[in-house]
Formats: sequence, C-alpha cells, structure tokens
Amino acid sequence: MQQLPLDMPFPKLQGRDDFIVSACNKLAAAWINRWPDWPKPGHSLNLVGPAGSGKSHLAAIWQDISGAQLCDHPKQLDRVMAKDAAPVIVIDKMDGGFAWPEEVLFHLFNRCDNEAGGMLILSEVPIAQMRWDLADLRSRMRGVAMASIALPDDALVYALLEKYFSDRQLLAPPNMLSYLVSRMERSFSAIQAVAANLDRRSMAVRKPLSIALARTVLEEMSDGLP
Repeated sequence: MQQLPLDMPFPKLQGRDDFIVSACNKLAAAWINRWPDWPKPGHSLNLVGPAGSGKSHLAAIWQDISGAQLCDHPKQLDRVMAKDAAPVIVIDKMDGGFAWPEEVLFHLFNRCDNEAGGMLILSEVPIAQMRWDLADLRSRMRGVAMASIALPDDALVYALLEKYFSDRQLLAPPNMLSYLVSRMERSFSAIQAVAANLDRRSMAVRKPLSIALARTVLEEMSDGLP
C-alpha cells in the first residue's frame, strides 16, 4: 500500500544565502553587490536572461538590500512617480507585451539621477534593443548597464538540486544527482519541478532517492504525467 504524500508547495528560495553563484550568473551577482554604486542614467541595471534563469531571485535580493518596490505593470508607475521619496524600483516584464508609457519612463530616469534613486530592469531582451519612439528615452535605454544571466550550467544545476534536497532533509546520492544533471532541462523551474516530484514519489513508495527513482520521475515528466 502506497503512502499518499501531502501535496505541499515547493518552497521558493529567494534569500541571499539561497543564491548559488556560478559561471552563468557571477557577473549579474557582482552587479547586485555593487549597489548603490550603479552608473547613470538612472543608477540603473538591466538584468537580461531567459525565463527561469534567476532574474527574479536576484531582484528579490536587491529589494532586500535597497528597499526597492516591485513594478510589473505600467499602471504601477503612477504610484512610484507620485511619491516624494526617491524612486527605487524593480521593473519586471519590460518586454512582456505591455505598452510602457515612454514619457513617464523618461521622467523616472531623470528623477533617479537627480534624487539618488535606482532602477533594476528585468527583461529577456536587452532594453537597448527594444523599440523606443521617444528619442531621449531611447538614448537613456542604450546607456543602461547590462548584465546577462544564462540558463544554469551543470555545476549550478547539481548544486541547486543538492541544496533543495538537503533543505528537505533528504539524502541525495551523488550518482543520482549526476544522472539528473545529464538528462534534465536547464532551468530553475525544471530544477524545482524535478526535486518536488522526486520528493513526492519517494514518500509515496517509501523508498530513498535513487537513480531508479529519478529515471521513473523523468520518464513521467516527459510523458506529461504529474
């Protein structure tokens, strides 16, 4: 008889101690650590990387450091501009299909420069390559410092899987971790999904983590099974 595991959500690790620096993200992490020594225009940084590459994790760390607020929709910019305090802001989904108000963005750059504010802009495409109709804004976007994050490399996938299992007090055999690294998708979302599914399967069959268990989970995920 199988034990039915509780379907607990996989924890989102957003703290500085949970971010593992590897070759694919060390430049971006170094820029976060440089704050508030970010250059003009806007004392800003464009963090560029594909979905699941860890941009949001680094943004959360920067929010803890700087006290920045998150803005992931154009309508939220009005609240930022209405405040008397210097704007310190994370702008997410800059290339998410929204029509961001160019005049407002231009004035946001100016306020950040004049009032010692700051902007962290997350995007999958560099903002310097996006189409901006307002010439002054286009000039500022092209001047923003950029740091790219690639999808996790083998070393980072291994380290994150090991950490996630350790945090759940599960013993992950090194040969199983190597097996997973060589076969799974390279993304943070995949790492979380694989680890969560392995945890549930281990509980359900009352067996420790192993290559055999990992093989079954990867096959089920490939077939689209929960």
